Amino acid sequence: MTADRRNFISKNYTADATLDLRALRGIPVLLTLAGHDINVDIADTERTYRRVLDAGGALTVRRYPDATHALLMQSIEQSNLKAKPTAIFSPARSSRTDSRTASDSS
Repeated sequence: MTADRRNFISKNYTADATLDLRALRGIPVLLTLAGHDINVDIADTERTYRRVLDAGGALTVRRYPDATHALLMQSIEQSNLKAKPTAIFSPARSSRTDSRTASDSS
């Protein structure tokens, strides 16, 4: 683990945005979850969002099972050979998981 990563974790491991979420009640919210997210407990995050926001029906959840926290396909993020050319030649189209790989639930 890099020093930057360790520093980020030490500052944020107890972060809780529940109070901030309450301020969004009634406002449409898109929760985007990545299946290979190492930074966020996506099951806990979805439970919390549903508990706090779902009553008003303004929550939409979109899952990207093959994506990382940055919403890159895991196979691209883990490969310098793929990541650099993708970022240069097709950043919006092929580096991000697209709507064909997403699953929706409201």
